[in-house]
Amino acid sequence: MSNPNSTTKPLRVGVLYEETQMSDLVGLDLLGNLTPKTLNMIAEMEPALAPLKQYAIPIEFLYISSSLELAWTTPEMFVKPTHTYETAPRDLDILLLGGPNPAAVKDESLTFLREASKSTKVILTTCTGAMWLARSGVLDGKKATTNRMMLNVARKMLPQVEWMDQRWVVDEGHFEGAQLWTAGGAGCGIDMFMEYTYQNFDKRVVETGCEGFDFDFHGRSQFYKSPLPSFS
Repeated sequence: MSNPNSTTKPLRVGVLYEETQMSDLVGLDLLGNLTPKTLNMIAEMEPALAPLKQYAIPIEFLYISSSLELAWTTPEMFVKPTHTYETAPRDLDILLLGGPNPAAVKDESLTFLREASKSTKVILTTCTGAMWLARSGVLDGKKATTNRMMLNVARKMLPQVEWMDQRWVVDEGHFEGAQLWTAGGAGCGIDMFMEYTYQNFDKRVVETGCEGFDFDFHGRSQFYKSPLPSFS
């Protein structure tokens, strides 16, 4: 996706926004940086970056919840959904899940995830978002990770998944070319998003965005630097 393409059909990015950690969704801004609106704004502030505008990608962001009422996220912030689990399209380009209490997610969200996994190209999760996805059965037989503090809980609660002690894990999705990206806590999710966008979009735009956010682009790693601690 690194070549200029002003006629590209907008990517459709779905975000499950219900009872989640706001920080788990920070990586979404790396996709936002790819849009014409953001790149135009950046070019206005720094004309030297104007050549990046040719790599802009139209993106439609869909915020999905159990109703169209304001959806709660930490810390006491509310977001207006654009779709419900029933009305949201299943054939998205990208779907993002932050971390909720995985034992309390809505049944209709699990139905949506099962159906979307058959047509959505890339699903990314951060923190306990992987446990949310796993409850739907989408991660059965797959390698995945979740918040490091919750790995033992995940292994007991959802043993059908091969839980890995890694900052992020990538496995194949449920049709040819589909991918499942799962990350640990919010910081891991940012690193995962840096890696995902760097692999799939214009590298100069991604690096510029990371520099603007002061994300540690070159320090990102798929692996923890220390052994898994004991939380007992």
